[in-house]
Amino acid sequence: MAEKMILGLCTSGSRLKAAVYDGKNFLGAQKKVFNQELELFPMVKRLLARAGGDLRSVSAVCAARGPGRFTGIRISLTLAASLKAMAGAAVHTATLFEILALQAAESRDFKKWSPSGGRLAVLVHAFKDEYFCQFFAAAPGARPAQEGEPVWLKAEETKRLLAAAGAPLYAVADAEEDPGVYALVPPAAARAPAAVSKILPAYIIKAALAYKNHTLKPLYLKPAKYELENNISYGPGRRLEK
Repeated sequence: MAEKMILGLCTSGSRLKAAVYDGKNFLGAQKKVFNQELELFPMVKRLLARAGGDLRSVSAVCAARGPGRFTGIRISLTLAASLKAMAGAAVHTATLFEILALQAAESRDFKKWSPSGGRLAVLVHAFKDEYFCQFFAAAPGARPAQEGEPVWLKAEETKRLLAAAGAPLYAVADAEEDPGVYALVPPAAARAPAAVSKILPAYIIKAALAYKNHTLKPLYLKPAKYELENNISYGPGRRLEK
């Protein structure tokens, strides 16, 4: 049985994603499921078993801390916190922006676009016509560096932000969650290929280790009580009143 394994978890979106690194190889899995907490342990146990281990083999947990669904984010962070408390596992976290930025910067397509590096715009769908965006500066051999804080915007506001960013710009987005997300990107900007326009399970681990973040604080971004203050409806009989 393997002595040390690193477990990667992402429950921020509609797809439960998990990865295991045994020191040599990455194993990954994903499943589109609503109640991710029900499938989490079976998926993790299957991955660990394929790598020749079990939960006792986990020496570190890497978790995506958002942005995303309020309840969803907490699923992976809760398991990470539990393994830290009960088994002494180290905890590393990364945002979806950091994961997408790193996998894009290390892709062949980005290196071909600009061998000397460049500016990245990372996009994640929030809800309906709402999006999250953060900019990064990418240089060869280095992890992408954040340019300011991530923001939550409406679709038209996102378009204006990206248009004002100027060129050259390389956009990477989670198109698995929103296939139409690249319509927000100005024509002059480069777009990441489909292969990296989604959260890749292995990069949950790679990004969390690269950014050396240990916080278990979820990243939500959306303003608190937004629905209440703006009288947002989520369907018949579910309008939230002030």
